[in-house]
Amino acid sequence: MHLTRHSDYALRVLIYLALNREEICNISEIAQSFNVSRNHLVKVVHQLVRLGYIHSIRGRGGGIELSRAPGEIRVGEVVRKTVKNLEVINCRKPYCPILPSCRLKRALNDATAAFLQTLDSWTLADLTRDKTRLRNLMTK
Repeated sequence: MHLTRHSDYALRVLIYLALNREEICNISEIAQSFNVSRNHLVKVVHQLVRLGYIHSIRGRGGGIELSRAPGEIRVGEVVRKTVKNLEVINCRKPYCPILPSCRLKRALNDATAAFLQTLDSWTLADLTRDKTRLRNLMTK
């Protein structure tokens, strides 16, 4: 399994918002902090709003903020919802002739399940415990 840039950026947006809970944030400042494309972040933020992780505030002084406490957001859940395909291997394209007897796919599926289970043990609060150091590392 490969985490996509989209899921990576989704986690970065959530980390940024968790670090800045006391203020309304905007996409441009987040993009600048992580030196990433603002246009790409707009798509990511839109999905995070639809998924209920963040709340969008319109109008003058508007922006985005977390809609749940960081301790309530599980990393594994975010990955599951932002990665379109968690499959490690596709045995049907091209079709593998040993598929009926192969155990590799099962082993890889077990590994993916273990990976996601580990991520489920982490919350956004866990990722942002060292707030001061993380804020200092982000470019402003």
